[in-house]
Amino acid sequence: MPDLIERVVIKIGGATLFQTNGFGRELNALLRENEGAQVWLIVGGGDLVEAMRTAHRIYPNLDDEELHWRCVELLDHTWAIAKQIYGYGVAIETTEELAMYSRQQPTPGVLWVRVQSFYSRAASHALPIAWQPCPNWNTTTDVLAWLLGKAIDADRVLLLKQCECDPNWTFAQAAKLGVIDSELARLIEANPSVRPTVQLSNLNLSARHT
Repeated sequence: MPDLIERVVIKIGGATLFQTNGFGRELNALLRENEGAQVWLIVGGGDLVEAMRTAHRIYPNLDDEELHWRCVELLDHTWAIAKQIYGYGVAIETTEELAMYSRQQPTPGVLWVRVQSFYSRAASHALPIAWQPCPNWNTTTDVLAWLLGKAIDADRVLLLKQCECDPNWTFAQAAKLGVIDSELARLIEANPSVRPTVQLSNLNLSARHT
């Protein structure tokens, strides 16, 4: 009987992906660490989303929910740039493509996933109630990586961080420290399923939280 191939979602923050010295070496190390798995990559918004946060601080009358969806739409741009810079793997752009790959028996490889293939203004109401994140600043791509993991029945979700991650932290503690967003901690508590396992990793890939 062949070994089972894991589905692993990896979230890379926009600030991490587009750091000054690039991210190729770290990404290659990360993929080597998960060699043999089917890796679904999701990319954060970095400075693009941070600009929207700044706008909201300056103009607090702007609607939280509308800004949330604008930020989701901005993720199209970091996704497109990332898959162009790191020109390997399969691009998952549509809901139909995501469904097709999630139904198939997983094979080793890399898939670059556009967020709106599984989470968008139009489709959010179709999510199970227990999975629906609050459409405000409490929801970041941490939550969206977890949501992708639920949608494809992933084994693991790995959140790459630019800080040291203590394996003894609870998710509530990690949220309180600002390492993950508070909405992720809430959703994990509300959905105590074994799958997917959520892990934290710092840039040297040495820390884990399961």
